[in-house]
Amino acid sequence: MSGVKTKTIVVALLILMWSEVEGVGVNWGTMATHKMDPKTVVQMMKDNGINKVKLFDADQTTMSALAGTGVEVMIAIPNDQLAAMNDYARAKKFVQRNVTRYHFDGGVNIKYVAVGNEPLLKSYNGSFSKTTFPALQNIQNALNEAGLGDKIKATVPSNADVYGSPTDNPVPSAGRFRPDINDQMVQMVQFLAQNNAPFTVNIYPFLSLYGNDNFPIDFAFFDGAPQPVVDNGIQYTNVFDANYDTLVSALKAAGVGDIPIIVGEVGWPTDGDKSANVNMAYRFYNGLLPRLAANKGTPLRPGPIEVYLFGLIDEDAKSIAPGNFERHWGIFRYDGQPKFGMDISGRGQNKLLVPAQNVRYQDKKWCQFNPNAKDLSKLGENINYACTFADCTPLGYGSSCNGLDANANASFAFNAYFQVQNQDEMACNFQGLGVNWGTNSSHPLPPETVVQMLKDNGLNKVKLYDADPNVLNALADTDIEVMVAVKNDELDAMTIKHNAEKWVKDNVVKYVDDEVKITSVAVGNEPFLNDYKDKYINSTLLALQNIQKSLDDAKLGDKIKASVPFSGDIFMSPQWRPIPSAGLFRPDVSDEVEDIADFLAKNNAPFIVNIHPFLSLAMGDGKFHMDYAFFDGADGIQDGDVEYTNVFDANYDTCVSALKQIGHENMTIVVGEIGWPTDGNKWANESLASRFYNGFLPRMAANKGTPLHPGYIETYIFGLLDEDSKSMLSGGFQRHWGVFDYAGQPKFKTNLARNENKTLVGAKNVKYQSKRWCILKTNEFHDKQKQNESMIYACDRADCSALVDGGSCNVLSDCEKASYAFNSFFQMSNQSNASCDFGGLATQVDQDPSNDQCKFNIQIKYGTSDSDSDSPSPSSSRSSSSYITIAPSVALIGLALSIMTSLFFF
Repeated sequence: MSGVKTKTIVVALLILMWSEVEGVGVNWGTMATHKMDPKTVVQMMKDNGINKVKLFDADQTTMSALAGTGVEVMIAIPNDQLAAMNDYARAKKFVQRNVTRYHFDGGVNIKYVAVGNEPLLKSYNGSFSKTTFPALQNIQNALNEAGLGDKIKATVPSNADVYGSPTDNPVPSAGRFRPDINDQMVQMVQFLAQNNAPFTVNIYPFLSLYGNDNFPIDFAFFDGAPQPVVDNGIQYTNVFDANYDTLVSALKAAGVGDIPIIVGEVGWPTDGDKSANVNMAYRFYNGLLPRLAANKGTPLRPGPIEVYLFGLIDEDAKSIAPGNFERHWGIFRYDGQPKFGMDISGRGQNKLLVPAQNVRYQDKKWCQFNPNAKDLSKLGENINYACTFADCTPLGYGSSCNGLDANANASFAFNAYFQVQNQDEMACNFQGLGVNWGTNSSHPLPPETVVQMLKDNGLNKVKLYDADPNVLNALADTDIEVMVAVKNDELDAMTIKHNAEKWVKDNVVKYVDDEVKITSVAVGNEPFLNDYKDKYINSTLLALQNIQKSLDDAKLGDKIKASVPFSGDIFMSPQWRPIPSAGLFRPDVSDEVEDIADFLAKNNAPFIVNIHPFLSLAMGDGKFHMDYAFFDGADGIQDGDVEYTNVFDANYDTCVSALKQIGHENMTIVVGEIGWPTDGNKWANESLASRFYNGFLPRMAANKGTPLHPGYIETYIFGLLDEDSKSMLSGGFQRHWGVFDYAGQPKFKTNLARNENKTLVGAKNVKYQSKRWCILKTNEFHDKQKQNESMIYACDRADCSALVDGGSCNVLSDCEKASYAFNSFFQMSNQSNASCDFGGLATQVDQDPSNDQCKFNIQIKYGTSDSDSDSPSPSSSRSSSSYITIAPSVALIGLALSIMTSLFFF
């Protein structure tokens, strides 16, 4: 039915009868929060004698599961890709990737290509009226050119509202195409007839009843209506025959009266409305199926009718705009268990279908309303929130759970959300947040200190960018969820299966056994970054596959998933249409990203992307509107009916659209990095960082989402701590992303868990070096060349990022800048006496030279170095970076790469 079935698979059911039958089918929808494994569904089809399948896309995991089965397949092009198919080159590419690719012995038995789904539906107001027929022509011509046109036909599934009878003569024989699209329909059906392709139509007797209280209920079924419709001596006793023959008459009037007709969708829902229940569905199917098995046909078209029942499995993620019943069309439940007795052969045997086998469920845990809760002021708000992001349709009027009391209603809603969120404990609390922790510092805080700081701030989810043993050991027995990572320079090695197995054994299995709660593995970090020049493009997917396979072999694959964190530069909008809904993947990596997304979908793993509004502003060459980087209102961009007032929403939805283009519109997207630095650039300061976080965090806490993805978004804030050893190749700001400073002390007021404006809990018992500073000697003449050379030496080995243009210390005089540089080197060198000499230019002081704008830091104690040593202590320029992410909602991250590019420029 109307466009809400864009992700639906129609599965034909082979009727085991002695008579020749065109075939009865059933729709298998995949718009669910927890999809069944396609292999499980294919086996269920085999167990029920099903050998014909109609898809509403060309999802690779589904196609792979169907390969070698002999099942006939109809793939499809979604409506939002019709405009692209008006370009013949794009149509040829679609056929090559989705038809020819599978057309071989032992491949997929493709029979049809559906061009759109009800694209001329009246409620679409002509959105696809100009693109549908050219797309149909191009796809059929591309099939012909590929040498497949005699075996594979293109068709356009249409809603029954494309035809009708006049109000003054409402009988089937008067059927005509809708006047506003008559010319297009005639053109289309004549093209179909010329290519020996069928006309496909969706017919819904249930909707005739649902939309009209005066509709005679018996006329929706097949057991006789007391007042039939009489048309030229023919008595119509059911709406299916009447509707079908109205189409026959319209086709005859268009000059193609003999064109084959496929009924693409017909069925009856079992919940979500007073007329949607198991009893009525049973009555409908057990009237329809025997008629189809008898090849009775209709008065104007006697004989076999090819029909696809709608649908196979309930879909809890479908839009309920047409009605709550939309999620309950399945003849099987969401888990592949049959709902009622049904004989799909039409022989009248009242038996259950064969259920899906070996279905794995989550733990036997439920979330319910706490009847002892004292504050009920937000109960209604919480119920509405839960039902916005989970399926509460059984609670609606006339539905199966409509009779529950208030407490039971709340429990149903809370549990529905809890199960959708994979029984995450925080999903039974409606609270929580997260943060990333970077360790690329000359003097990193002890991991135990940082872990305690995480606990003090209620952070319970950690994302690492390596598998540092010290960090992992500190996380043992904490119940903090952990993501470990394979570094980019390890990707080539991971393409060898043995290496991947060893990596998983050494960095995952070992620590899981030691009670580290590892939940995922990041394979690389932004490996397709444009600046890498395809360095990792051939190794990333294979490394990902080998890591996931190694996790599976270790019996951990169901709980630990591998994914690839991408930079935001892998997706874009074309210059001629710079809006989120036009999002697509960067052409040079689109095939590789699609393959990775297919693999992630197959393994129920998320797509991870890093989004940095700061970089859009900092690198926008003055063309980027400053307010658009924040969340307090800006003149945004218009994309259809949606106005984007901030770049985060625009970027995220561009990624949503890009994934939709490759058939993964429902894939979970995790924001791996987002934040705002506090120094090292004119736009990087504590004031703007506070503005950013105190706009962003309340949005995340409210689970507002984006226009194309309303609701919860898992987000990791970048970063936890400043890191003075990071590369400054892309800017001095790279060392100042932390919401805490280098010593774990908060920089500004914000709250990671709620939307209150308060200070975070800093690291405790931090040990600093002595209160000593190194500065340029005063009241002496200095050789300027020697002074400058000494500054360069110091800043090459220590952190002087605050001195860059726009940095907090850029306003200092030349002599003060020299003092800042000398002190940075002195502190980095653990205050060794030899590190404060610089050829006699420097001296140690015990008075803090800081001012209101520029802070001269004292480093924390590191290792066992003696600060009074006469030789410089070796500085630690750690090459590894560990990042800890925390939270059910948002997390903070340290960046693992020295160069970040991002994002969305208008």
